[in-house]
Amino acid sequence: MAGRTVVWSEVEFHQLRYFIAAAEDLSISSAAKRLHVTQPALSRQIAVLEGELGVALFDRIRKRIHLTDAGRFFLPKARQIVCDAETGAQQLREQFGNARRTLRLGFLGPFLDDLVVPAVREFRQRHPKAQVSLFDLPPRAQLDRLRNHELDAAILGNISESDRAFFTTRTLSRHKMAALLPEDHALAKKKQVKLSALKNERWVSLSDASFPGRREFLRSICQQAGFDPQIVSEVDSLSMMLGTVTTLGGVALIPEHASKMPHGGCVFIPLVAPVPTTELLLVLPKQEASKELTTLTSLIAELAAQIAKG
Repeated sequence: MAGRTVVWSEVEFHQLRYFIAAAEDLSISSAAKRLHVTQPALSRQIAVLEGELGVALFDRIRKRIHLTDAGRFFLPKARQIVCDAETGAQQLREQFGNARRTLRLGFLGPFLDDLVVPAVREFRQRHPKAQVSLFDLPPRAQLDRLRNHELDAAILGNISESDRAFFTTRTLSRHKMAALLPEDHALAKKKQVKLSALKNERWVSLSDASFPGRREFLRSICQQAGFDPQIVSEVDSLSMMLGTVTTLGGVALIPEHASKMPHGGCVFIPLVAPVPTTELLLVLPKQEASKELTTLTSLIAELAAQIAKG
């Protein structure tokens, strides 16, 4: 396949969706269940996609799948392709067809099941004629789409002061950070770990390209513990961070809330106090919100407060 030019018409959107789901869950069976398809069908379509691209997107190791370097590179691009296509189609239907106005909500994956889904379910009961489209995107992509009026609201983590000045922001909750270690790490069985105990480790960070300010966020936390982290890898999503720590080693800081994501091969270890935290924000354009959007954002804020109380 080397040197082959990919004809994008040969790569179908359902193949991209299958790849994204498998990459997020790091499990063919879990992704197939989520997408309501059989495991053989999902595996077959991913194999077809790999054939069209001419690269392997996953390594299959001891009945587990892990993203290859090519898979980690392609995941945010696949997300963007699917998101742009769905957004463009919906905007076309609204402006030139008879489709009802749809609220577009961006969010971070770990908050889908316990925050986004319950809020949207309750919203639909209150506004049965309204629709909500959901987009699982990293913070930078959410902010860019807010600027371009392709999202109506976004749920994301810490953002820069310049972004705060451009948007209306509301702190939903704060979440404790935890150490993320390979399951065979010497400290993996500890109940708690001091951040300073990881000073000589190789660190994995979320990239500034997708998570603005996260590299400096990691550095500032480690410097408060008395060391500068040796950052050897940067990734574009929380699922890629889990996969990188599992397959390539290294350690990371990650919100404890992300522990409900599939993470076979790595472990979350609580940190000894003082424990650093990260903000979860609701971000909206600086304009008057519609009645429907006000209802949706109020429900999100109420549920986030309940989750924070534990």
